[in-house]
Amino acid sequence: MRHSPVLFSAALTLTALAIAPAAPASAVPEQAPMCALFAYQPTREGNTLVANGGRSGCLNSATVNVRIVVEQKDSAPRVLGELAQSGTEINLVTKAPCNSGNAVTVFTETASSTGATYRSASTTFEKC
Repeated sequence: MRHSPVLFSAALTLTALAIAPAAPASAVPEQAPMCALFAYQPTREGNTLVANGGRSGCLNSATVNVRIVVEQKDSAPRVLGELAQSGTEINLVTKAPCNSGNAVTVFTETASSTGATYRSASTTFEKC
């Protein structure tokens, strides 16, 4: 009985694949940290507004400003409080008085000397 050369070749190939060790998985390259600004919604501590912002995951140095900004209906937003710091990893907490007696709508703004800006959602505080 004669065997087909094609079937014999296919059988040898399958046998070789079953015996051969699997190739090692390629190593996954490490990801560089993601440089990003952050700005959390302002909070209130008694008669003080508090804003937290900064930058994280950055390898280069930059100057970062974190501001508490009040929205105004008929004019440009007004900065109530501001802090600045230079470095790669920055976490700043700036504060401003809350003593006007009126409702205020404020947000946190983080701005970097690299040109990037990030703003939190606005929060309204009654009788501030």
